[in-house]
Amino acid sequence: MQATADGRNNPWLDLLRSIAIVLVVLRHGEQALHLRTGEPLGVIQTIFMNGWVGVDLFFVLSGYLIARHLVRAGIGSGRFGLARYLVMRVLRIVPAYYAVLLLVAMGAFPLFPVDPNHLGLRVAYHLLFLQDYMPSDINVVFWSLGVEEKFYLLAPLLVLALLRCRSTRLRASLIVLLFCLPIALRTAAYLSLTAPLDYPTFWRLLRSPFHMALEGLVVGVAIAVAEHAGILRLSRRAAALILFAAATLLAIWLGSEDFMARIDPTDAILQPPLIALLAAAMTLGAVGLAGTPMPCSGPFRTLSRLSYSLYLVHYPLIPAAMAVASLTWKPGFWLYYLSFSLCAAMALHLTVERPFLLLKDKLGSRERLKIQGAASNSALLP
Repeated sequence: MQATADGRNNPWLDLLRSIAIVLVVLRHGEQALHLRTGEPLGVIQTIFMNGWVGVDLFFVLSGYLIARHLVRAGIGSGRFGLARYLVMRVLRIVPAYYAVLLLVAMGAFPLFPVDPNHLGLRVAYHLLFLQDYMPSDINVVFWSLGVEEKFYLLAPLLVLALLRCRSTRLRASLIVLLFCLPIALRTAAYLSLTAPLDYPTFWRLLRSPFHMALEGLVVGVAIAVAEHAGILRLSRRAAALILFAAATLLAIWLGSEDFMARIDPTDAILQPPLIALLAAAMTLGAVGLAGTPMPCSGPFRTLSRLSYSLYLVHYPLIPAAMAVASLTWKPGFWLYYLSFSLCAAMALHLTVERPFLLLKDKLGSRERLKIQGAASNSALLP
């Protein structure tokens, strides 16, 4: 969803979306290099390896933007159209995703291997967005789309429940309960293990499933609901301090160690909510800076618009970049990898994503006009 605030573009949300996609792209590139070379990781390489936290930042942004859209669309009133909301979500996510899913399954990405065993079945559950519970083994990044789609379906119920809470205390209690739910579920799952926790088991049981990835989405929703209730009243100075302090803390933490090299109880249980809270603080700061100009916002706006397409295509382009680059010259790999990814993302955005986004925006404009008309009619009533 476009990062807007009060009808104006919020470049600070574009900045966060750009940070999120850059972290994910760097993670997969560094992981590929490390698997080939086995060289020790420096601080910068460790930050790159931990770049998977960009997905958690995406979840917080998604929670905030979807909840804010639902609030402004008048959920809970006669003005809100659930069918229109779902259609707009489909137009935003499905076309580009299905296009890349089909291309990967057909072997259209050079040198990117796809296991042909039970490929039809695997494509089928990917079409149904079940890859967060089933193996996401066509293109690993698809797992988060399974989480997002389930959130889109449940978000109207969650936002409506929060808006109808009669007190701020009850609303906060519901948010805390939902935030703690995946922590409790991961704790129970971890305690039930009979063998040391390795990365594949962690991913399958504790990272990928929707119910294990709720923290970021929940805190994003909380920010939107608090904003609607008028609770968030940050000065620009306070918002900037929160944003940059949280970003600095996150960067220092990411450079401290490779989180997934060894997974202990803290990594499995407490690390996700801490990441979600730091991402939420960054998002809170960005929301508080709405309307504040940001230097050099143009590149971040462009990268933000390309972020979804870039997320979809970058991973299956790694083998091609590896093939044309000499491993003795790592900048060569990064040059090819980033160039291939940006070009493919631009092509996907222009040919598939953008036409459907224009249709989505057209529907959104009609919805806004309908809401404004209903509000004007209400104002005329005695």
